[in-house]
Order: sequence, then structure tokens, then C-alpha cells
Amino acid sequence: METPQSVYETPVRNNRTLWIIAAAVMALCCCGLVVAVAGFYGFFTIRSVATQVIPNEFPTPPLDFATPQLNADPGEAPTGGLGNDILRNDTWTYVAAAAVGQGCDQPIGPNSTIEVLQQPDANGVWVEKWTVACGSGDPYAFEVTFTPDSTGATFNIKSVP
Repeated sequence: METPQSVYETPVRNNRTLWIIAAAVMALCCCGLVVAVAGFYGFFTIRSVATQVIPNEFPTPPLDFATPQLNADPGEAPTGGLGNDILRNDTWTYVAAAAVGQGCDQPIGPNSTIEVLQQPDANGVWVEKWTVACGSGDPYAFEVTFTPDSTGATFNIKSVP
């Protein structure tokens, strides 16, 4: 036969499940509060950055050198060479400007000459020597390399001593 337990020996019931649920609810509330504050702060920070006028911190520096200017239009391109009229006129604009940059007072197209130095190779690349006649009588020579591409041709100008 069993003996009845006394009141002092009866285990105390810990409402452990209730405490776990209460702690979980508190943790979720704290996390929700943190997320809400972070979202509020982030929203207004992003919004203020999007509407903020940011000054240009790196202004374009002024040029310290003088850009040579042609006294007048360089005129018509010289005749000769392997390029068509459009390519020859485009090239002449840059060759004349390069001559002015080296000291030519006024490039004269009709008095300038074009000499083919290298015929087109397997890739179509060819080289010409452009000698620019100037109003002062001084000639300026340039080696121009032409490279055909899908839009026509590009050219590279190099000064010849």
C-alpha cells in the first residue's frame, strides 16, 4: 500500500511553458521594434540623399596652355593619296591643326603634298607622308597611317623630323 505524500513533499509546478512563451513574445517585440526603427531611419536617410544637391567636388581645371588657332580655314585638302575625298578632307583638318601646333602660320592645302609610303597590306592598312606647305614657306611633314574599319577608316598622325 502506498503512503500518501505530504504537502511538503509535493513538487512545485514551474510554469516553464508559460515563461518560455512570454520570453519569446518579448524577444519578437524587441526585434520588431529594432527593425521598425532601422527602417524608419533608413527610409529618411535614403530620401534625404536622393534629394540632396551634391556640389561638384572635382571642377574641371583650366587649361594651362594655349590651344593653337588657325588664322583662317585651312582650305581645300591637297590632292593625292589613296583615300577618297571625305577621308582626305577629314585627315587634312587634323594634319593642318597638327602643323599649326608645331609652328605653321597658315597651312596651304593646294601647295601641300601627299606621298604614299606603303601600299595597303593584307589588312588594308596603308601609310602616307603628308607635307604641309605653310604661308611662311616652312614645310611640316607628317606620317599618316590609315586603318580601314567597319565605318570607313581611322588614321593616326605622327610628326616626321
